Amino acid sequence: MPDEKRIYLMTQIALFEKQHKDQLEGINTYFRGDYIGRHMIKNGIRTTLAFLLVLAGWGLYHAEMLIVDITRIDVAALGARILFFYAAALCVSLVLTYAMQAIRYSRAERDLYHYREMLALLENEYRQEDIQKMNARRRVGV
Repeated sequence: MPDEKRIYLMTQIALFEKQHKDQLEGINTYFRGDYIGRHMIKNGIRTTLAFLLVLAGWGLYHAEMLIVDITRIDVAALGARILFFYAAALCVSLVLTYAMQAIRYSRAERDLYHYREMLALLENEYRQEDIQKMNARRRVGV
């Protein structure tokens, strides 16, 4: 008959796995740098797409001015300004992404350590039961 302590541990482990499934898979599959880098690449692509959408919206909003003043606009200066804003937005986005993912990774490491401790406790309970069964068999055999 299952021990109440083991049932409690198994329930806790199942709940923990359900709540932290994605987090545990991510930390088990990737090294820290790969985990953070993967999210930084994704966010860099998202930031680039968002910047292009904002730039297209700005261009459509100011289309009349751009068409009228096309001969007087310093294209190199406008391009440099746009590139500067893009680089600034990308840097801010990547720094924030790095900080957030580093925190998430450290939390996931802590959760993984806790998960492994619960598994070790459950394994220890089974081991103690096996030892008790072996001792009972020895007593009967002697």
